Formats: sequence, structure tokens, C-alpha cells
Amino acid sequence: MFRFFFFGLVVCFIFFNNLYPQSLSEISGEKDLNSKSSNKNEKPKHGVSGEQPNLDKLDRSNMITVTGTRRKNLLKDSTITTEVITKKDIDDMGARDLSQTLGNVPGIEVRPAQSGERGQTVRLQGLSAQNVLILVDGQRTTGRFSGSIDLTRFKVEDIERIEIVKGASSAIYGSDAIAGVINIITKEAQDPLYAEFRSLGGSGSERYFGPYMEFRNYASVGAKSDKLSTLFTVGWHKGEGYDLTPDATNGPRNGRYASLAPGYNPYPNEIPLVNQYILATRFPGYTPPLESTSGSAFQDMNLSNKTVYRATDSLTLTGQFYYRHLDQSAVDATLPRTVYDRRNKTHDFMGAFNVDWAASQKINLNLNANYSRFQDLYTTDQRKADDLDSQQRTDNAVTEFRSRIDYKFSENHITSVGAENLQDQISSARIAPDCRRTYPNICFEDFNPTLTKGQTINGNAYRFRNAFYIQDEWRVSDKPRIQIVPGIRYDHDSIYGGEWLPKLAIRYDVTDQFRFRAANGLGYRAPSFQDLYFNFLNPGVGYRVVGNSDLKPELSRSYNFGWEWDITKRIWYSSNLFHNNVDNLIGFRTNPVRDNSGLMVYQTSNYQKAMTQGIETSLNVRMTDILTTSVGYTYTDSRDELTKLPLEGRGKHRWNFSVRVDEKSSGISLSIFAVVFGKQPYYCVKNPFWCNPDLPSNFDVLETVINQESQTMIQNTLGTLPTVVSDYCADNNLSYCTVSPTYGYRMVNPYTNLNLRLSQRFFGHFQWFVGVDNALDAWDLQYNPQRPKFYYFGLDGKFAFSEVKLKEGDS
Repeated sequence: MFRFFFFGLVVCFIFFNNLYPQSLSEISGEKDLNSKSSNKNEKPKHGVSGEQPNLDKLDRSNMITVTGTRRKNLLKDSTITTEVITKKDIDDMGARDLSQTLGNVPGIEVRPAQSGERGQTVRLQGLSAQNVLILVDGQRTTGRFSGSIDLTRFKVEDIERIEIVKGASSAIYGSDAIAGVINIITKEAQDPLYAEFRSLGGSGSERYFGPYMEFRNYASVGAKSDKLSTLFTVGWHKGEGYDLTPDATNGPRNGRYASLAPGYNPYPNEIPLVNQYILATRFPGYTPPLESTSGSAFQDMNLSNKTVYRATDSLTLTGQFYYRHLDQSAVDATLPRTVYDRRNKTHDFMGAFNVDWAASQKINLNLNANYSRFQDLYTTDQRKADDLDSQQRTDNAVTEFRSRIDYKFSENHITSVGAENLQDQISSARIAPDCRRTYPNICFEDFNPTLTKGQTINGNAYRFRNAFYIQDEWRVSDKPRIQIVPGIRYDHDSIYGGEWLPKLAIRYDVTDQFRFRAANGLGYRAPSFQDLYFNFLNPGVGYRVVGNSDLKPELSRSYNFGWEWDITKRIWYSSNLFHNNVDNLIGFRTNPVRDNSGLMVYQTSNYQKAMTQGIETSLNVRMTDILTTSVGYTYTDSRDELTKLPLEGRGKHRWNFSVRVDEKSSGISLSIFAVVFGKQPYYCVKNPFWCNPDLPSNFDVLETVINQESQTMIQNTLGTLPTVVSDYCADNNLSYCTVSPTYGYRMVNPYTNLNLRLSQRFFGHFQWFVGVDNALDAWDLQYNPQRPKFYYFGLDGKFAFSEVKLKEGDS
């Protein structure tokens, strides 16, 4: 049915196009290079546009990108498929940070953080966030939690565009680029004098947000001369978070009684008195909700600068830095009546210096040095007790040096040779102290436990990586156009030794309107410090987490095959088939031996193999001069090769829709973005051959009883099995030959995210805007604890002075 609908849609659009023909440059927003050169002497009117030139609408084909090969290339000439989210796209989405920009791209999924993670995380082609490399202007970022980087750290006020390369890219970028690369390109000054500001406020239902508002403000000031350009941006953001839990009162921090106070109402908010009576009299095992919050309250500040000095026509020097400070707070609760006030303060810094020198017409040299550091202070304060209070400090620093020489054999043939050195060090309370990682594996507190009582002792770890790579970009022929980009990298890790990482990309243009792209590569991720050296316990819940120094690196074999078709001057279509096989996936397994204090032990292990495959498609249509639409579809098939279960949370079907209206004369713009998620698989314990029904939280006691009775029945039926047999069956999820838990899955949680934004420019420099995120109020406390419906409004201004007139007599 979907295919018939799709082809019918294409036919309708082709017919529509024949009725209203237009030139390609008008339809796609791509400027004709000849007309561009003929108008090169035209100057914009003084201060009229209020926009930097490189924000110009949909001129994507002539856009310069760098992520695919680490060299500057026109997007239309790229061999490796590179998807670009422009500043105009970001504004149309009403995005405020990176997490709100990526979810509208087929093949990319943004999800609320899971246990151990923070904020919002990303999946790419069905692979998790630990396999996605996130860069800022090509520089590595630090500060991963459970392998994931919080996307909300990156505010849109710094972002000029976002470049995305899918598929294994370790041949160029080394470790972590198994699923692909997301490269944030930051803004730089484009006018002799430029200023920009934005002020935004918003909130939602008092039930979730309380009587509070969220505020986001930033300002940018820049200047540019013939040789020097610089741009400073500063931002301040504050919000009280949100609460989806069924607490006795509304919203976060709104004067409610603490759940441990005598006056606490033990029933969910707004529950009728009759239901309260039934819970009190008929369900003696009823557990009242505890005070807790879903989205953290936050206050953060960011400051950044990017300065470019063009010393000569052949030598360009770039220096940049950013600094972010984030203060978050939340309330956590665990049964039966334990409540924690949680707070984390982070400092995030990156500084980089880049030299680009065209030594001759054939040789270009690039040198880069960068330093990034992430510090986090995490504290938990148990209410009415001190036994489980904790304070943990993490300090992660990465220093990187890169060099690259590009040699141009001809206009169609360039070879790049590069060398890199990366030094990574961490200090963390969750890293085992050195005395436990080295012989004789004994610490002073083993003999005198009172010596360090009440103190947090950080473990320290250090590693370095040296790498060498070569990449060849060769346009084999022009008619038909055939391009190949083979490359190989040797990456040597101080812990894991060397690994060869090859990649090959091919482009073949059947016609000027139809082209194929294919890529195959080996992805690689060396185990992180946390994977290797984790050592922390959670006595309140009764478990310990430990690392494993015997882990193997994760390896993936990635295949991508796609095609692009300019169906008409109004319609552009693309598809991409992908297949990823990942070996030695790292996860946590239950250790059969408890520790000396009786806690259950979870240890990292290479016990998983995974496969993801599917197709990503998108259709973009410029229906009129003011109306643009797009539709995308992603099919993802995933499987854990050991248990034969689909990867958790990866739905097979996802649709993307957008409609944009941009009326120039009135300055009014309307944007509608929708992402439709099909059902997703979530794991459940089988009992023993099927999953228990997904009961409400009020029936947790009943579900526990059913599980216990089921386990007793299994043990009585199977009797005592050999440990080897039971462990093998448990590892392979075979419920008929083990008394250990085995797992099935439920297909649940289909939902739609719908975002709308309306804006209007006025007085040449200003724009008001209003919008709503998650207009359908789609969320689920268990499976999808994302922010509920959120309304916002604001004002921004842009002042670009492209021509500064001198007074008569001035010199």
C-alpha cells in the first residue's frame, strides 16, 4: 500500500511540475554559478538583510563540506554521501540545541537518556550512541556517560551547520566512528560588522512544568576585515525541568510536601476520593508514589569565539574555543521510602588552533592542535539520612595533534596523507584506584577501612593513540562521471595495539540527474576507560559494577549503497541501503559470584554480536516559490545475534514529514515537522515461555508474586541442571533448559512527535516567533520519558553591515 501511495505521489508531483515549469536554480534554491559571477560586484544594501551571506536559503549543492574526506569539497562533488542541516533548517525547526536538530533526518534517532546516560542521546542506523563520533569543527569532544554524549550540551547559537556521514568512518577518524560521524560546524563572522541576539521563553502544562518558565538568551558580535574575522557568542539558559511521575502534587519544585514529610498525600495527583478509598482498603500492597522528577532543572552558560586570520592568500590561521558551565538538579526516589536530591555541575572546555597552508599549486599542508576537558561533580544527598550520601568527581582531558598533506596530481586526482596523536586521561571516582588495577591489587583501606571513611578516592587512567592514514580521491572519468575514494588507516592504541582500518567509497553518475554512491568500511571502537576500569557500588539497590581489563575492541563491517535522482526540476529523491555487522559489542553481564559483601556483580563483557540493516529514503518537493515539502521513511531491522532478539528500542518503521511556507513579501514563515515512530521492541522476563502482561506500576507486587511462582515451577520441572548447561542456555536465551531468567520482548509505544513554528520578520532586522514542541503531548514514563507539550515564544534580531560609509573628509 505504501509503495502504491509513494509512486502515485511522484506521478502527481511530476504532473504538477509540468503545469508550472521553473528553472533549476529557482526550484532547488541552488544559484547558477554563471549568474553568480556576473553579479559579483553587487553589494547588499546597508544593514537590510540582517543575515550572514552563508545562511542563504537552500544553496546546498555549492555548499562547502569537510566531513566526508576531511578536505574542503563542494557538496555536489562529494563521493561520500554527506547530509547537511543548515542554519536555515535549524531555525525552521525552532531548535535550541543539537538534540532538536537531528531527529528529522532519516536514519537518525534521538532518544531520552537511559540509565547511566544524561540528557538526550543519538542512534544512527540502529547503532547506539557509543558508536557515533561527535565532532566540533573536526575536533573530538569529551564527557561520555555510559558511552553517550549528551546532545543538549551543544547550543544552536554556536552552530552554522551540521554535517553527517553514515557508515563506518574509522579509516579517517579512528576509534568510535563505527556507526558514523556527526560534525558540528560553528559560525564565523561574514560581515564587516555583525550582531545577533535571541531571547526565548516557554513552558507547558502546570501539571508537568509547575508555575515556572524556561528562558534561553544569547548574543553574538562579530567583525571582519580583509585579513581578520572574529565572532564572540555568549548564552545563558535556565529552566526548572519537568515531571512525568504520578506524584501527589503538580510539577517540579512547586511547593509540594516532600514525600517523607508527615503531610504527604500518598495518592497520585487528582485521583478521585473513591479510588483513594479502594487503594487503601482493597490493595494493602499498594505503594504510594515518591517525590521524584523526570527532567532536571538546569542553569547553564556558554561562551565561544572563532577567529580566522588570512595572513596571505595561501596561509590561513584559525583559533577557537568554547566554554560551557552547566548546573543541573533533580530528585530521585527508590522504594520503599528513599529519596535523594541529585545535583551535577559540569565544566566543558575546548580550544583549538588550525593552520592551512597552500605551499604550492600541488601541495597543501594542514596542521591542527586541540585540547578538550570535561569536569563533572556529581552529588547525591539522601533525605533524613547520611548513609548513602555520595560525591563523585570526574575529570577527562583529551589532547590531539593532527597533520595532513594533500598532493594534487591533477584537478581530478588528490592524495592525502595524515598522521595523528591523541592523549586521553581520566580521573574518576568510578574508576578503580591504581592500587586495585596493579599487582598486588591491594589498597590501604583493605587493612584499615576507617582510614578513608567518608572520602572519595579517584582512580586515574591514561592512554595514547598514534595513527597514520592515506586517502586517495580520484575522478576516474567525466563522461560518465566515476569517482573513487579508497583509504586505509593504521591506528595504534597504547592498551590494544594496532588495527588496520580500510574504507572504499565509489560514485557513479548514470546521468546528470541520476547517481549512485556506495561505501564499505571497517569500524572500530577501543573499549573506554569506563569499560575497562569501572568499579563502583550501589548498596541502596544491592549491586556493584566492575570493568574488565580483558575486553576486545568492537569491530563493525559497514555497507552503504544509495542513489539520488533529480526527478524533475522540482523533485529530488534519494535512497540508501545499509547493513552493519558489529562483533564484540560491550555490555554488562551478571557475574555468578557475588562480592565479599554479598552484592550482585555486573561486569563488562564482549558477549554481544549485533546486526542492523534497512533502507532510508527521502523525497523533497518545491511545490511553489513559497511552499516546500518533504517526506522520509526509514526501515530498520536489528538483531542481537546471541539471543536472536531485536535490539531493544529499535522500531522497524519511522516516517519523517515536513512542510515549510516562506512568504517573502510579508516575512511570514511557517514550519511543520513530524516524526512518526512505529512500535518498538522492549525486553521482558519470560515466565517461562512468554512475557507477563505489562501491568501498571500499582500492580508491581502482583507481578513479583507471579514471577516467583513461575521460577518455582521451572525449578521443580527442570530439577538440578549442570551449571555448564544452564549457563549456556541462559547466554543463548533458551528458556527450556535453564532456571536463570530468559527474555522475550513486547512491541509497544508507537507515537508521533509534532513540532510547529510560526515567525515573521519586521523592520528588516527583527523577527518574532512562536511555536510548540511535541504538540500531540506524546510521552511515556517507562518507554519514552521525553518532555511533554511545550509552548515557546521569542524575539531575535540580526544586524549585518556589509558596507560602512565614511564621512566626507575622512581618510
